[in-house]
Amino acid sequence: MLTHIGTDPSMSYMDFKRAHMVNMIALLCILPAIFFSITNFFEERYLLAMINFSNGLCDIGVLLFQYRGKHNHAKLMLLTSNFIFFFLGAILYHNCAEYFLVCILISSTLLYDNRRTHIFFGLAVTAAVVLIYTFPNVNSFEEPVPVVRVLYNIICSLIFIVASVNFFLQIIYSNMKKIEDQRLTLQAINRDKEKIFSIIAHDIKSPFASLETMVLALRDQVMNNSISADFIQQLHLRIVQQNQVLDDLLQWGSSSLQGISNPPGRVAIKPIIQDILRFFEEQIAVKQLNITLNISNTEQVIVNKDHFVIILRNLISNAIKFSYVTGDINIFTSRDQSFTFVHIKDQGIGINPSRSALLFNVIQRKSLGTVDEPGAGLGLVLCKDLIERNCGIVHINSIPNKGSIFTVGLPTPTAAENDFNVKNEQQYSKKKWAYEAPHSQTL
Repeated sequence: MLTHIGTDPSMSYMDFKRAHMVNMIALLCILPAIFFSITNFFEERYLLAMINFSNGLCDIGVLLFQYRGKHNHAKLMLLTSNFIFFFLGAILYHNCAEYFLVCILISSTLLYDNRRTHIFFGLAVTAAVVLIYTFPNVNSFEEPVPVVRVLYNIICSLIFIVASVNFFLQIIYSNMKKIEDQRLTLQAINRDKEKIFSIIAHDIKSPFASLETMVLALRDQVMNNSISADFIQQLHLRIVQQNQVLDDLLQWGSSSLQGISNPPGRVAIKPIIQDILRFFEEQIAVKQLNITLNISNTEQVIVNKDHFVIILRNLISNAIKFSYVTGDINIFTSRDQSFTFVHIKDQGIGINPSRSALLFNVIQRKSLGTVDEPGAGLGLVLCKDLIERNCGIVHINSIPNKGSIFTVGLPTPTAAENDFNVKNEQQYSKKKWAYEAPHSQTL
């Protein structure tokens, strides 16, 4: 508590540390100064006792300046008073207090950024040391201090030099670590920004150009009195899908800049999938798809709910998009010791193994579905990013012209509620590879 006298949370990091250092020096000097003033008084070194006592009073004054927020006055008083009293002690009693003058020189370098101040104290200490050794017999009316006292001063000054240098080395190392952490954070933000702009070019620009063409065509139909209900329905579908894309993009951009706004929690899987399937009812009906949902009502995972909706909506959208007419889509779950897996299996066009390895890492070209329907989501790169933010894993097994199985693994409530923290990041990596190895060649 005493070392934080006069500090304020609004202070800069360096000002706070310097105020902390001034308080520490003053506090460490008060008790020895008073003790030796009493000792020297009883040993009949009255002048040295007065010097010690005055030094202690000045150190108390330093703390008062700190308490009132006058930090510059406190620093100046600390260095000046200690310089004067240590110089007087050294030249009058040859108690090796010149070593403390070196400590003052180091302290002035650490407490001030101004080079003129450094030069001033450097010249002052140099001149003081020259005077001390030039005039060795100034005091002839009092006895010199004992050798034990001299050794005490030497040892204390050396300890102070090591401690003060180490104190500011720790500050330097701490600053370097903060700078490195900020650099990594900026790199992550830049990567997210690049992803967002890539997705804007990939999933926003092209559909808007298509919408413009369709609106122009609708204008021609209105002028020719030949409006097609199917054409209007298709236009509406594209607008709805594009709204979904914009919503997903805003959700992801917000989570990238501010972190996960809603903490992960227990989320029931089946109701979310049912809501998503209702959203795609029209596309499912057009392609006459058979959807099988084999998930119990009690199945849950630990995940951010908004992220979970985006992940499943994109994966189910892809399954519908690339399924053949009258095809089957089967959505089911499985478990291991740590994860609950959601599997989305379709009987669509499938993906070549060489391409499937890149699906979650590289923005893919815009592609049409089996009946030329546009994409409805932001792609698998977004899905992977959100899955990993929730300490999950994702995998694909696919055979061209036979279909694909997309698998998303998220922490199960029983295993995750106790250890869903930073340690899961390390466990995630190990579990990811342990899962992918035995599943890499199966459909």
